[in-house]
Amino acid sequence: MSMLILSADVGATHCRLGLWRGDELIDQATPLTAAEPPAAAARRFAAGRPLAAACLAVAGPVVNGVAELTNAGWTIAEDEVAAALGCPALIVNDFVGAARGVTALGPDGFTHLHGPAPQRGLIGVLGAGTGLGQALLSPVGESDWQVWPSQGGHVDLAPTDDESLELLRFFMERHPEHVSAERALSGEGLLALQAFYRSRGLAGDTLTDPAQVSASGDDASRAAIRRFCQLLGAAAGNLGVSLLPKGGIYLAGGLPPRFDLVGLGLVEAFLAKGRMRPLLMDVPLRLVTDPLLGLRGAALLAAERSLAPQHLRRPEPRL
Repeated sequence: MSMLILSADVGATHCRLGLWRGDELIDQATPLTAAEPPAAAARRFAAGRPLAAACLAVAGPVVNGVAELTNAGWTIAEDEVAAALGCPALIVNDFVGAARGVTALGPDGFTHLHGPAPQRGLIGVLGAGTGLGQALLSPVGESDWQVWPSQGGHVDLAPTDDESLELLRFFMERHPEHVSAERALSGEGLLALQAFYRSRGLAGDTLTDPAQVSASGDDASRAAIRRFCQLLGAAAGNLGVSLLPKGGIYLAGGLPPRFDLVGLGLVEAFLAKGRMRPLLMDVPLRLVTDPLLGLRGAALLAAERSLAPQHLRRPEPRL
């Protein structure tokens, strides 16, 4: 039996697992509850099948092979995973995995929102889900990529108009120590946005699940979704003027695909950088729709870090 690669996409509320033979996903478990430690979940999923290597992409910073899951309060180490699975293991930030997955997207894995076709060059990846993730890619040679981790989701939340100034004050009352972009651009952030608009007198119920905001249709929820899309567009624009990425900016995560991003003002907010607008007109902007993005990227990283390069073919970049 040929050896397999295990990949995992681990967040504060989920643990998605995949087994790969070559570039084929042969088994997956998604989503598992995050109540079970990731190493134990991976071992149970592998069920004794021979593994060549594993890569876990986790929602938090990774230092010296140890990850702190920012929104879950867990610590996970490479040696712990390697011992549980009986194979070499790699732990990376979840958006490092997502970024590497971007380079293997096929034409059915994204929606083009704005700008020209990407060229080979810098790529920015920004994604909103349980938190706000970010990573960068730079080309190496003719076909390889270097992934750069980031905690850019924790930059300051920047107001752009009078209403968003009021919104910032609303968040400052809740988080006096620091108001990051993630406070608004995440599942909890979407709930907070809906609460903000209720505090301004718009009709709406008190909600406890981000999915309720998407489904409710009340005035406060509709306003929250519109503001969410505008804030996400502005954050993508900030990344755009910082990198000038010829390879484009890719929006990932579980929240953006739920919304009519263009109709709700995301692209206009992306471009609204004053004198820098002409530069952003030439920056490609895409929405990732591939549900396997993180799993695919983690599997590729397991191969590329010389853990088991013979077991997974490197695809040509399809950007």
